[in-house]
Amino acid sequence: MFNEEVLAEIEQAKKEYERLIEHILKKYGEKELEETTVSGIPLKMVYTPLDITKVDYLKDIGFPGVYPFTQGVTPTGYQTKEWTIRQVVGIGTAEETNERLKHLFEQGQTGFSVCGMGYDPYESSDERSLGMLGRGGVWIDSLADIETLFAGIDMEKISINQIGCSIPVFAMILAEAQRRKIELAKLRGTIQNCVIPGGEGPRFEGNGTIDIIEYCSKNLPLWNHTSISVRNIRDQGVSALQEIAFGLYLGLYTIKSAMARGLGVDEVAPRVSFFLSAENEFLEEVAKYRAMRRVWARLMREDMGAKDPRSWLMRFHVQTTALNLTAQQPYNNLIRSTIHALAAILGGAQSLSVNSFDEALAIPTEASATLSIRTQQIIFYETGIAKVLDPLGGSYCVETLTNQLEEQAREILDYLNRLSPERAFRYMEEEADEAGYQRQRAIDNGERVLVGVNRFVMEEEESVPAHSVKLQEYDPGWRDRQIARLEKVKRERDPKKVEAAKKMLAQAYRSRVNIIEPMIEAVKAYLSIGEIVQIRKEVFGSLDLSRFGGKFFGM
Repeated sequence: MFNEEVLAEIEQAKKEYERLIEHILKKYGEKELEETTVSGIPLKMVYTPLDITKVDYLKDIGFPGVYPFTQGVTPTGYQTKEWTIRQVVGIGTAEETNERLKHLFEQGQTGFSVCGMGYDPYESSDERSLGMLGRGGVWIDSLADIETLFAGIDMEKISINQIGCSIPVFAMILAEAQRRKIELAKLRGTIQNCVIPGGEGPRFEGNGTIDIIEYCSKNLPLWNHTSISVRNIRDQGVSALQEIAFGLYLGLYTIKSAMARGLGVDEVAPRVSFFLSAENEFLEEVAKYRAMRRVWARLMREDMGAKDPRSWLMRFHVQTTALNLTAQQPYNNLIRSTIHALAAILGGAQSLSVNSFDEALAIPTEASATLSIRTQQIIFYETGIAKVLDPLGGSYCVETLTNQLEEQAREILDYLNRLSPERAFRYMEEEADEAGYQRQRAIDNGERVLVGVNRFVMEEEESVPAHSVKLQEYDPGWRDRQIARLEKVKRERDPKKVEAAKKMLAQAYRSRVNIIEPMIEAVKAYLSIGEIVQIRKEVFGSLDLSRFGGKFFGM
């Protein structure tokens, strides 16, 4: 990028600078001034053109929307399409969540993202739901709940993000769209549909994960059938470097598994998306998104042989980390989440969820969730950073970090690819466990500063005490109302259709056909998730429920 004469001048000027600071280094000790990123990448005090002499602009960076997409996957970025404001919602029953969604849409939210749907494989009337129903997201028993959840919401005008990969809930969403006479080919959305490392690797043959991919590839061209949820692994404590490598491995493994079912790489890859985190190490985070986007493009085109340019695009959603949000001095979390959001935007995220400041204490309130929307709106409308594509691109520091992250992530990825899937999944789980332990240890001994926790701690009466923050209260009545709704559904549904649906679904499981169409018909008969899980258990046995597809089991 620079001619030899210019580089020689810079080299000479660098030596003069080093002489200038030599006495400072002696005073403080050179080792005392050495810094690394959280990933362990050494940081320099100053970066210069000498650090990026091997960078070829067109080959390694390129223009936005042009391979290898280091600067972004679209040619015009946020100038023509603002990122989607997609705050996570999920509280109580479908009624409470519907009310919260409508409020957030009124405040400027532009995407639908709901958690809790179908997480639990039993009915609300089951004693295991005591004290849990609606606490970690909206509770869904049957199609009736999805009808309530989407009441007054135009499914054609928003993109729908289903957190988790419950196939019954996915089928319910499609059934509700069909009830509204919406063509599935026009439906926009994402289902998480990702297997998180845990124990042995998933067995995808006859597995719902690939059923979703296969069905979406043929029927829902605008639906992201997979969202590689490496953000959840990041929140266990792994580094940005591991987030890149583990995410790439999971993405490749999913695509290869779908190809083993008979799908082509260009049938699958265009609708694979990623779910990433945004952490405290600001410059490394921005570089992380750029590096991961570039590696994915190269892997898809050069290693996987994808011909469709859409297959080369790494599109991603970011949810800011929960790991650094603290119960102590909770208003500090407003600043933390804003910094995380800035990193995501400077890194080119397609959509963003900013964690609310009170999430270390309870489910976000309406007020705190609104503040998270305002955070995004202020960044977009008031800072000016969205006016320039990849504004930190070209920074000697950021380009150097991007290169280092790519190089080291590829080394980890190569190592994972040499392992069997079972060993690779176990390795990622072990690394996440160790990283979480080491992170907490560093906080406990003060090596890693967490303001308000291990530095700048205040007596509660001097600080803003956590108990002074108005929290979202848990309502025991949620369960009573949900049980009443389920009982009403069971009284009013057609018994003959129910029995026919149960037999049809059991036969579909036994024959190992793609389960999505049979599931849509089953939920239209208002079978509950608990009943569907029981049918599957009778066909495959209870062991299948815990092992058939890893931690995120698609029922």
